[in-house]
Amino acid sequence: MKFVPRGQYLPYRFILGYIGIGLVGLGSFWFHATLQFQAQLADELPMIYVTTTTLWLLFDHDSGFNFKSPRTRLLTVAAVVFNTLFTWSYYINRNPVYHQVVFGGLLFSIAFRIYYLLTLSPVGQRVPKDKRRVIATLFGSGVAQFTFAFVLWNLDNIFCDTLTRWKVNVGWPLAFLLEGHSWWHVFTASGTYFKFIGIQYLALCLKDDHRNFTLQYSRLGLPYVQRIDKRTE
Repeated sequence: MKFVPRGQYLPYRFILGYIGIGLVGLGSFWFHATLQFQAQLADELPMIYVTTTTLWLLFDHDSGFNFKSPRTRLLTVAAVVFNTLFTWSYYINRNPVYHQVVFGGLLFSIAFRIYYLLTLSPVGQRVPKDKRRVIATLFGSGVAQFTFAFVLWNLDNIFCDTLTRWKVNVGWPLAFLLEGHSWWHVFTASGTYFKFIGIQYLALCLKDDHRNFTLQYSRLGLPYVQRIDKRTE
């Protein structure tokens, strides 16, 4: 698949993001199938890990992809410590609101960091205006899909009884099209992918020569970052 990082000889750090997103999917499947607390942790903790990894990518803008930079080392330690403390505290304080507040705060931090890098930061000027516009479009598309998913999820909750009657009337398999919670997962997954590609593109252009990378689309319409010179790290 063309949009896999190693298929384009991209740095290994980006594989962490895809692994994290995959773990969220597996954890969510486990939780929905069992409704056990351990499965809930497997669903919710990777969400925190993915967002902290994303912030790590966005704040680590020194050139190069090794761990020799003091900034890179400090950010890595900070991410590990934060995730460890949150995991411990959430296991003790099993309050979903706590997770929602922390996760929401991390998402807001990511959005603000991207806005800062694209519009205000001198570091962001390393990226040409046309590529910054593409990155903003990718991230904005991801946010729009997330917002649409959130609306569907709430409509599914509000009109649950009505939708249930409709599903009974239309029968299987058309009833699946009225499963609002399922569409929530579909659009949050696609929104996450679009946002992560935008973040990946931005991080690569900041830490390397932006001329080495371009954006392409697969036959399915999914964006992916293509390395032009095909060099490994």
